[in-house]
Amino acid sequence: MDRLGAALFHVPVTRRGGQQVDSLLLRLARQVTARHDLDDVLGEALRCVRPLLTFGGGSIQLLDDEGWIQMAASDPVAPEQVMAHRVPLGSSVAGRVILTEQPIYLPDLNVAKMPGPAKRVSTGVRSYLGVPLVADGRAIGVLQIDSNESDAWSEEDRALFLMIAPIVASAIQSARAYARAAAARARAEAVEARLVAARGMVEQARASSRNGEQRELDRQLERLGRLLAAVEHEPAQPPRTVRLPDQRETVYPR
Repeated sequence: MDRLGAALFHVPVTRRGGQQVDSLLLRLARQVTARHDLDDVLGEALRCVRPLLTFGGGSIQLLDDEGWIQMAASDPVAPEQVMAHRVPLGSSVAGRVILTEQPIYLPDLNVAKMPGPAKRVSTGVRSYLGVPLVADGRAIGVLQIDSNESDAWSEEDRALFLMIAPIVASAIQSARAYARAAAARARAEAVEARLVAARGMVEQARASSRNGEQRELDRQLERLGRLLAAVEHEPAQPPRTVRLPDQRETVYPR
């Protein structure tokens, strides 16, 4: 276990801004887990980190369905083009955090030596701290903060930040699960509504057939055909987030 990991079990309860750290951590857990919307979870997470640690900028970057990193939330709010930008895993410090599933602390970017393209971070940043957001046995993203000061965070600060990450990761997965459940309910309700409509059309078609109403029968069969065609052309369910073990091994072997 590295020093940062070992420090997790020795974080003293100190006061920050007049509040105890354990109270602030409990508040963070309460606030982020009480939310079901993913954007609300992300924004609240960064807001609750502010009283715990001093930093210039912070962000949550998540791995998308195609294995790219995209900024999901930032504090302060980043420009629209920055939020929309997608980055390959092997081309940033955040990507290295995800691929290795290990925290990275760069106390002074003026002297830090990062391998390959992973050295790129935001302009003007002097210190960088990124920790993996791990859920369901894999890294789903990165929680990071930065500062324009060198060596901005003590070992205690870094251990505290590492304690925050599992809370945020769990809340993110819960919000995603809630969204999937809501989508599944909506799909089930839509299917049920179509079944009810289809049964009605079939009954009307039978009645038309019994009464010899060929025109009405044709109309009901046409309506039923349109309904079936709409169901057949519905988009498939969204793909699950992919895991990229090949990149983990080839870019940053353990």
